[in-house]
Amino acid sequence: MFRVPERKWVFAGLVLTGILFVYLAFSTEVPAGGADNYAHFNIARWAFRYPHLFLDHWGKPLYTILAAPFAQFGFVVVRIMNSFLGLLTAWYIWKFARLLGFNNSWFAVVVAVYTPIYFAMMSSSMTEILFSLILAISIYSFFKEKYILSAILISFIFMVRTEGLAFLLLFFLGFLNRKQYKAIPLLATGFIFFSIVGWLCYYHDIFWLISQRPYATGGTTIYGRGTWYHYFATMPNYYGVVIRALLFIGTVSMLFVWLKEKERLTGAMFFQVLLVLGTFWGYFFSHAYLWWKGETSAGLQRVMAAVSPLIGIIALNGINICTKLISRYKLAQFIISVVLSVVLIINALQFYQRQLSYDKTANLKKEVTKWLIDSGSLKYKLVMHDPYYAFSTGLDAWDTEVIQYGFSNNNKLQENLADSTIFIWDAHFSANEGRMPYEKIIKNPNVEVIKVFAPEKPFIASADNHYHVIIFRVLKNTNSDNEFIIKEMEKKQRGEGVYRNYKYDFEKAFNDSLIEERRITKKDSSGYAFNLYGLEFSPNFAVNIDELDLSGKNSFYLSADFLNNDTIEENQLLLIFSIEKNWKSLYYQTHDIGKQIEKNGIWQETEFNFVMPQDLKTGSTIKMYVWNIGKYNVLMDNFKLEISKQIND
Repeated sequence: MFRVPERKWVFAGLVLTGILFVYLAFSTEVPAGGADNYAHFNIARWAFRYPHLFLDHWGKPLYTILAAPFAQFGFVVVRIMNSFLGLLTAWYIWKFARLLGFNNSWFAVVVAVYTPIYFAMMSSSMTEILFSLILAISIYSFFKEKYILSAILISFIFMVRTEGLAFLLLFFLGFLNRKQYKAIPLLATGFIFFSIVGWLCYYHDIFWLISQRPYATGGTTIYGRGTWYHYFATMPNYYGVVIRALLFIGTVSMLFVWLKEKERLTGAMFFQVLLVLGTFWGYFFSHAYLWWKGETSAGLQRVMAAVSPLIGIIALNGINICTKLISRYKLAQFIISVVLSVVLIINALQFYQRQLSYDKTANLKKEVTKWLIDSGSLKYKLVMHDPYYAFSTGLDAWDTEVIQYGFSNNNKLQENLADSTIFIWDAHFSANEGRMPYEKIIKNPNVEVIKVFAPEKPFIASADNHYHVIIFRVLKNTNSDNEFIIKEMEKKQRGEGVYRNYKYDFEKAFNDSLIEERRITKKDSSGYAFNLYGLEFSPNFAVNIDELDLSGKNSFYLSADFLNNDTIEENQLLLIFSIEKNWKSLYYQTHDIGKQIEKNGIWQETEFNFVMPQDLKTGSTIKMYVWNIGKYNVLMDNFKLEISKQIND
């Protein structure tokens, strides 16, 4: 019977997968990588006009050199380029599996491509995919005994991702073990080449690769920190349950075989343990450590895509060892591989779809971009921290007369900037990387608020900041009361669309016995207030969704006055916005009241705004109330609710 060589149908499978990725690039948003996608694209897109960008350390020179020609044709083409690099990586993983003599070597291709996080990252413009390609070819070349090629290739890997520097030690040990002494000096090729090029062409510093490191500072103040087991705990999400099982089975199997070898430092399995397990787990544990210590790691799951294709080789080791028990039943081995492949492909597609919904900022950023264009703001210089806006507006991302990333001096924003310069502040990049928190920018005397953008469904960006974008105009010594301006903007928008009002002022007698029992006279005898002391829940507003005008977005504006006589711990006095149906919670959001009121014996007004999700079922009930978890000594008055249809200006 005629049999199609495995090489041909593996190639055909990769071609079909490539067609899928072309479709995804044109039809979907970028699924992973966030704003860094646009930062890398902006560097590659304009590198020919600004050649120093080819040596931008953060952008990773080798990636920029490769991506720059493709970037001239647009962001989609760069995504397709990355997809091709991922498929090429899978091809070399298959060649490596064949070289090692595995049965069902094609399964390594499925694992390489359809590991969830890798599948998503292949449709991005991030560096992880090129990193994985260089690693795969370098290891394959080593096992093919092309040691010179292997050494030269791996020497450049740190110019794609800095972590690759650690791999040079593993390859050094491999060359030393095999007595390939000529290859060892070539491990410095990439470092020497780019050191000289950067010295001659731009930095004029032979040690620029060290002195210009973009991650030399930062630490926990920007990136935060987490548990040492963070990447273990989240592995089922970014790799999937099946891949995780194959990874651990394969790792244990490889170590078991290696420890059984008589020649542990020269046997066949030793070099797989050194260069496959060593690079994978070395990379994994280095990121786990950095995130635990809070040093130049943001705990991002996407970074694990950089080494995930190696799981194809690790998994085959485990599968081949385990299936020796049924070695006479080759059909059974094949069927097991096919079933696992189907599961992996389905998981990867589902993960991709989930990733598209994770970027909660996407729609809001498009609104901001549209406003910038429609309002004529692009005729002024733009200052920003989020690189997305340089990409989305189509402006020259590196023309300093048009765009500036951050301020030269955060304490003197107006320095070297003309009046009417536009500053796009966002609660993520500006508040963290830009070191410009909301509390600092809102009180700056040299800026004035001109527009506020908030998402339909509020969410935390970082450090308890609800994500929003504020457009400021830089005006020297304007001394604008920006908090008042924002409140007036919100009030105007609200007032034009308000169609329902509710209020608890506690002045009149209530039929509710609890309210009557808790109504007390204020000290200044100006009226009544509600006493929350020792009580867990306040009176609530309950609104049936069927009573609302659902033809547009509904905004719920809540305000209340509080007199605080206690020390309130974080998240122990909350305002609750809850949507329920048949006692089942459909949506739930909180605001920490304690952060807004001080223990000073003075009545303080608080304001909160919620936007109702538009995908709710009829018959749902919207409830709003104060949850006094700590049962603090707090008085409440003028508890008001206004429901309005949002008005777009």
